[in-house]
Amino acid sequence: MEKIQTNTTLIIPALNEEGCIGQTIKEIPRGCVDEVIVVDGYSADNTTTEAQEAMRTTGQYGRVINRTKEGFGVALCEGAEAAQGNILIFMDADGSQNPADLLRLLEKYEENTVVMASRYASGGRSDDDTFVRWFGNWLFTKFTNLIHGIHTTDSLYFFLAISKKNFQKLNLRLEDYRICIEFLVKAKRNKLKIVEIPAIERPRLAGESKVNAFRDGLKILRAILSKY
Repeated sequence: MEKIQTNTTLIIPALNEEGCIGQTIKEIPRGCVDEVIVVDGYSADNTTTEAQEAMRTTGQYGRVINRTKEGFGVALCEGAEAAQGNILIFMDADGSQNPADLLRLLEKYEENTVVMASRYASGGRSDDDTFVRWFGNWLFTKFTNLIHGIHTTDSLYFFLAISKKNFQKLNLRLEDYRICIEFLVKAKRNKLKIVEIPAIERPRLAGESKVNAFRDGLKILRAILSKY
């Protein structure tokens, strides 16, 4: 594929997101991003084909790559490494994060700023929360803010924009969902300004969540209590 000069790359980690990924790509506002990279975890369904077809029909420049190891964090970092853009945006594949919000993330973007979408900022909400998920997010965000001196309303919602240079500077190591906490701690340490925009989380378009509230919750708690 011919290398192009891009400004903004959208990175979408995906694992068995047939029925979601195609519609997610189709909803990307025209001209909003210069490149889309879907990082697939060797899905057993038609995720790759659906993503490629959506890019073709919309005329969106992009490609699907396969991550080398298992893990959400691996997908984020390998997508960032492959990106040609100097601005990175990360978004889920299941349609719960509204592609229309990409424009609002970019409106607030500045060189040393991390612009994060938040379900719990004023004006935001989740239409996909259970009580357990809401309480876990609230508790983990409170702990993260208290222990690490961070000021965020939604520590586990990885829908954000950051410069590629600053993302690489963070030197993220965690390979699973704990990377959400590591990211915030290292962003603060590197004196990046965190700006939030309110977002409305939608129910996923199809399929089931890959997150196990109990198992992954314990991992997140350990990540909050760790030193980096």
